[in-house]
Amino acid sequence: MSIAAARALPGLSPDVIAKRMVLAAAVLAATVASSSWAARAEELGPLQAVSLRFGDTNGVAYYTVQGASYHVVATLAAERGTPLRFEGNLLSGQKLIVSIPDSAGAKAQTIELVRQGNRLLVKANPMEGE
Repeated sequence: MSIAAARALPGLSPDVIAKRMVLAAAVLAATVASSSWAARAEELGPLQAVSLRFGDTNGVAYYTVQGASYHVVATLAAERGTPLRFEGNLLSGQKLIVSIPDSAGAKAQTIELVRQGNRLLVKANPMEGE
């Protein structure tokens, strides 16, 4: 453990800090290992929609080209809930993340809309039908 870490976390002993760092590394490793969804993505074309399903929350995402940016729209709603719309303009290399929390302490379900050059990828945890 570095001296800087001990200074940044006053009141905690070096042993406690080291144990927390090991625990955080283990949790991160387990999360990365279990995140096979991250490798799956669906590519969208302009005005092509993708359906999204997260338990009782359903939605759709699409984009339009506006000059150099992609105007991205994701709309989500529970069966009897009010729809929520998320919008953003993405340049190449940018992404929009929508997170849907589950129960306390559980992993949140996410939708990532990622602009890579002239492509828009939708990465969801989980994708519809899984």
